[in-house]
This record gives sequence, structure tokens and C-alpha cells, in this order.
Amino acid sequence: MDIKNLIKKSLGALGAFAFCAAMTIGCKSEPDYKTVRQEVMDLHDKVMGDGEKAVKNRMVLDTLSKVRLKELKQAKPDLDTTEEKNKISLLIAKLNKADDNMMDWMHHFQPDIEGKSNGEAVKYFQAEMIRIKKLDGEYKKALDESDAYLEKFNLKPASAVAEHDHSKH
Repeated sequence: MDIKNLIKKSLGALGAFAFCAAMTIGCKSEPDYKTVRQEVMDLHDKVMGDGEKAVKNRMVLDTLSKVRLKELKQAKPDLDTTEEKNKISLLIAKLNKADDNMMDWMHHFQPDIEGKSNGEAVKYFQAEMIRIKKLDGEYKKALDESDAYLEKFNLKPASAVAEHDHSKH
């Protein structure tokens, strides 16, 4: 075999390789809608856990507002209970808003995509992922704020410590 034929074969093989590589990079395969739907459902499950924590925080905040502030006022006469009740009301409203938005999302979410192509279903579930991530952020913000407020009074939801003790499992 002479050098010209060897170069032609090498260039031909290199060209075929480059073409295959370009096709692989350029033609990303579309994910299966079931995979994307499962990712949405997994995040939904996590956010539902945040919803449970929101209920517990709301209960502690409510008790603080109705009972504990009076006790704290006796120990700290300079405590402005009206201001604290307003802060508590705002925190409860944020927790309620996150819950309401989650309920709205669940009401409108369609896990069964009958009659849609895989591509249409993937787009739908990707859009739902964006929505559920927004809800996750809303819960996180409301929980972080209410946790910080409760810590100010050395309060935590009743079962928060037990929930995070993984040594019991």
C-alpha cells in the first residue's frame, strides 16, 4: 500500500469519526417523559415534607401568639407583644401561602399525559419541575424565617428533634 492510499483511508476514517461525533453531539436524545415525571414526583415528595414542617411551625407560632407571649411578657416587661403578634401573623401568612400554592399546584398537576407524544410530555413535566422548584424555594424561605423566629424564643416544633435523629432508624 502506498502512502497516498494510506492517507486517503486515514482521512476517510477520520471524516467518518468526525461525522459520527457531530451527530452524537448535535442530536441529543430526548429524555423519556417517565424519567422527568419521576424527578418531579421526587421533588414533590420532598416539598410535601416541608409542608408537614410548615404545619408544625404554624402550630408553635400560634401557641406562642396566644399563650406564650403573655408568659414571656411577665419575664420580660419590655417585650412588645403587639409587635411580636404582628411578626407571628406575617410568618403564619407566609407558611399558609406556601401551603395554598402547593395545594393549587397539586390540584392542577396531571401525572397521566394520555394522548401526548413523549416530546410534549417531557416539555410538560419540565415546566412542572420549574413550578415545583419555585414552591420548594417558597417553603424553604418561609421555614427558614419561621425557624429563626422560633429560635429567638428557644422554641422548636415538638417533633423536630425526633425527626432528625436518624440513629433511631
